[in-house]
Amino acid sequence: MDFQQYLLALQARRKVFLLVFAAILVTAVTVALVLPKRYDATATVLLDARDEQTTTPGRISPRERAGWVYTQVDLIQSGKVANRVVRDLKLAQQPGVREQFESETGGVGTIEDWLGAQLLEKVKVDTGASNVLIIKYSSSDPQKASTLANGFAKAYLDTALELRTEPSREAAEWFEEQLKGMRNQITQSQTKLTGFQKEKGIVGVDERMDIEYARLTEISTQLNGQKLATYDAQTRYNQANELLKSGAAAELPEVLANSYIITIKAMLQAAEGRLEEQAQVMGQNHPAYQRTAGEVQGLKERLNLETRKVVAGLGNAAEQGRKREADLKAAFDAQQERIMKTKDARVEIAVLTRDVDNAQRAYDAALGRFTTIKLESKVRQTNLAMLTPAVEPVKPAQPKVGMIIGLAVILGGLLAAGVVYLLEMIDRRVRSRSDLESRLALPTLGRLSRWQPAGGRLLPATITGPRAARALPHPW
Repeated sequence: MDFQQYLLALQARRKVFLLVFAAILVTAVTVALVLPKRYDATATVLLDARDEQTTTPGRISPRERAGWVYTQVDLIQSGKVANRVVRDLKLAQQPGVREQFESETGGVGTIEDWLGAQLLEKVKVDTGASNVLIIKYSSSDPQKASTLANGFAKAYLDTALELRTEPSREAAEWFEEQLKGMRNQITQSQTKLTGFQKEKGIVGVDERMDIEYARLTEISTQLNGQKLATYDAQTRYNQANELLKSGAAAELPEVLANSYIITIKAMLQAAEGRLEEQAQVMGQNHPAYQRTAGEVQGLKERLNLETRKVVAGLGNAAEQGRKREADLKAAFDAQQERIMKTKDARVEIAVLTRDVDNAQRAYDAALGRFTTIKLESKVRQTNLAMLTPAVEPVKPAQPKVGMIIGLAVILGGLLAAGVVYLLEMIDRRVRSRSDLESRLALPTLGRLSRWQPAGGRLLPATITGPRAARALPHPW
């Protein structure tokens, strides 16, 4: 069957086509009118991945942003948000709800979880490339759909704020308890350091060490100088003893520089001069000579005595130098020991000071973290905002009568055409010249047009033209 034959069959069976088409169309319209209506209410929430209220804002990568957005979608569709909607709207207190819950679940579980699970079956959250979440709730009641859509949006915002502030609030309480212990630790460390400094008599470790090292340097300088002085005094004393034993003590510089010895020497020279003069004039037996000789002898003894005193003074000076050297050596050793003790105390003070500093740094870090968390726990809004609240829908989302009628027209036309084709294939009739030729396998000679009464003679002699053509056989 070609297309032309099918059109002839469709024209011949147009009543069947129209009957099937009308039946399908009426059925579709009836179904569209009978189906329960479903209303979709939509609320939109604006997301901002940046958090302007945090004390440490930062940029996030596209992957982190996508993960964060999907997390918000899962949060809206979570049981926590659904249960909050039930509590906020007091759905469990509506009449007949508890009886329905008892009949369906037998009292197993909680009514909030049961209602929340039912709500989640009708809520849908969509997001695209933008930062807007679309919360859609479907219900047979348009007012209920808008109320629950707004309820989900509000519950989501409240839950997001709670999830942000509650951990911060608990962390702030924990940090506050830890800070009390840290303050006590700082106080104990500082008290221990102060007590050790009082015990050792140390105020400033670095200043004390500078003073002690300066004193050690001074004592060392004095000790070195005293060693040289003692060595010099001992050397002069040894030389004086040698000269004294050899009888040349008068050549000692100390003897030569002694004013008293110089006076005695002058007196001795004068006495010896008189003695020599008296020996020439008076003789040695003269009493004046004897008296002058006794004076000379006394002066010599005095000179020797004073010389020995000078040598003894040199010995005393050497002995005093050795004693001074020993004292300086003892002071040097004591100062070194004091420095070593100060170093030990410095090490101990450094340890105690480090403990105080570590405790202070830990306290400062914890205090800074506590301040940050305390501020975050007092946040009153998140980086989320209601963009468009849901309004009561005027037209139902389903059933879509126009789409159903359009589909019914298309499907009805196709089905009616199929029925005509099927009937034509079952009961095939001759509807054209080609059908006749194909059936008889013979060529046709002509075609008679449909006969119409002419209202007069069949072959009038005077009639020519188109009027005669309609009454006569019409060859082709």
